[in-house]
Amino acid sequence: MNSLVSILLLVSCTDDFNSCYSNNTMAKIYPTAQTCEQAMVPSTKKFAFSGQQIFAQCINVHPQLPQQEIKLIWSVTNHGHFLLKSQNINKTMSTIHKEGILPTSRPLLHSSSTNLLHKKL
Repeated sequence: MNSLVSILLLVSCTDDFNSCYSNNTMAKIYPTAQTCEQAMVPSTKKFAFSGQQIFAQCINVHPQLPQQEIKLIWSVTNHGHFLLKSQNINKTMSTIHKEGILPTSRPLLHSSSTNLLHKKL
């Protein structure tokens, strides 16, 4: 039986929210929601740069079968509202690794891989 894991995603935006991004170092998988939430403030401070707004959110996901991946879909509105959701992706549908997809098989839980993303509403 698979238990929930929690993914912390950080997104950095300019003060005017015209440009937002996330990269490999800004996503991390935690074994519980509590450990993810405890990591939010220190992680946010680590990525705080002058003139940047940092958004952080934990999202709980079920680790799926090894052929499943989780795609994180995020957006930041021009009013500074950060929205995050996850989507299960079947790896057998495509051999191309898409942006924002995190592997969920147990051996890969310690290394997250999210590429440069930008979603704006």
